[in-house]
Amino acid sequence: MKKISLCIATITLLLGMSGNINAQDMLSKKQEKIVTISAFTARGDLDKLKPELAAGLEAGLTVNEIKEILVHLYAYSGFPRSLRGLQTFMSVLDERKAAGVSDNWGREASPITDTRDKYERGKEILAELSGVTPPEGRATAGYAGFSPEIETFLKEHLFADIFERDVLTYSEREMVTVSVLMGIGGVEPMLNSHMNLSLNVGITPAQLKQMVNTIEVNVSKENAEAANVVLNELLQRKGLSVEVETPVMINGVKKEKVSFPNRFYNNIVGNLYFPPNYDANRKYAAIVVGHPFGGVKEQTSGLHAQKMAELGYVTLAFDATHYGESGGYPRYIESPEARVEDFSAAVDFLSNHQNVDANRIGVIGICGGGGYSVSAAQIDHRIKALATVSMYDMGRARRQGLGDVITYEQRMKTLDEIGEQRTKEFRGEPRKDIAAIPTQLSENDTENTREFFDYYRTPRGGHPNSTTSYSYTSLAPMMNFFPFVQIETISPRPLLFIVGERAVSAYFSEDAYSKAAEPKELFVVPGASHVDLYDKPQYMAVSLPKLDAFFKQYLK
Repeated sequence: MKKISLCIATITLLLGMSGNINAQDMLSKKQEKIVTISAFTARGDLDKLKPELAAGLEAGLTVNEIKEILVHLYAYSGFPRSLRGLQTFMSVLDERKAAGVSDNWGREASPITDTRDKYERGKEILAELSGVTPPEGRATAGYAGFSPEIETFLKEHLFADIFERDVLTYSEREMVTVSVLMGIGGVEPMLNSHMNLSLNVGITPAQLKQMVNTIEVNVSKENAEAANVVLNELLQRKGLSVEVETPVMINGVKKEKVSFPNRFYNNIVGNLYFPPNYDANRKYAAIVVGHPFGGVKEQTSGLHAQKMAELGYVTLAFDATHYGESGGYPRYIESPEARVEDFSAAVDFLSNHQNVDANRIGVIGICGGGGYSVSAAQIDHRIKALATVSMYDMGRARRQGLGDVITYEQRMKTLDEIGEQRTKEFRGEPRKDIAAIPTQLSENDTENTREFFDYYRTPRGGHPNSTTSYSYTSLAPMMNFFPFVQIETISPRPLLFIVGERAVSAYFSEDAYSKAAEPKELFVVPGASHVDLYDKPQYMAVSLPKLDAFFKQYLK
């Protein structure tokens, strides 16, 4: 018998689970990518599949594991879907190779040495998956009696030829199968059967619940709802339960996963934080925290949300559209309009929360999120107070470069190249991506680049969802973003700009401050750089009390 093993990595706080949910009950990032790769391939959604394939490699899946996923799913969604998935994967590998990325191919499948009758071998594997001893001889009931041919194909080919291959474990193959069935929809009886097999091979109810949630966030809310019904009925029949929304408690602050739509009907996923000694019978001032360009909610925005919640606020850190756990396709594109809209969507959510005072909602925008939050406050009067930390004007930075070193002629040349790239991508040529933060440092990198590298590319602030990569063609709409054009219209609502004394980006906040109307304040943290304000305790010991005093004054 094949030894059943799970490829489970230790990750923390995924989907806001804790309490009686153990680390082994969590989907690893690799397993999350098994879900999305399988579902998008089965649906034939190659535009969404392509970035997920790259993300799967970045998450630790080997080339041969992804190949095996794409081959396995043909049995459930057909050769055309499988072949198109493989062709898309080939193009991803070619692009990564051209970019100098060396991917891990991993081990190949071991040769099959069992010479017994394949039908009997398939029966034996199915028995191991189901935990049910099969009757002697060939099955004749139901579809097996009506079509003996399909019964032979299932046992000999699906459960022998495919499941016998050892690149993927039984549990991983069931993850692929369940994800395919959820992705295509309309096959609830088969989905029920394979969810049951999943439980038999070690996939936990919590992991199945997370798989459904991954489909809801990334693929199809309708299909996820149907899958959730199947899963709940299955768990009820088996007397099982799963508590996937048990909140995390840190320093008395309760954190829970939430999601809400924006105006484009993209699903935004965030973490909601409640202050210590939270009283469900009162209403609180609330603060939305937006992450930097290239970041996700688990980094500095989540840290600021946690710290501000400790000071008595309900806070919400969210993943921007196209990034992290939030929806939005294609993945990893920068859309200023969507980024601005996300802040208003977060205010929509908080305004309707039973324990939030809708007249006391503020915003903190960090780095690139700061520029987007300034733009949002100009058109959303529900934002009663706005603070930025190390604010970055992404429009000016893309038009003129950091320090305004890009000439007009250079900008025009870039726009010409962007137009050429759009033409190529429209006719099916590979998408071009760029990384905001290099994966390796060189001796020519600036101190500023080294600071960002130290945060995003090390355990200090690095997170699997934060690739810092985005599409090259995103540069054009970013160049067209002017967040300070109407900044004076935010008045009489207050503005606070917090900058580091040594920050090379300080001039963005100084420019915004000069154009804004009262009440406004530019607050300089002595000795701090741009990235220092993300997380370094000695500088947050200065910035956090300032933020607290600001919001206590203006969110009375």
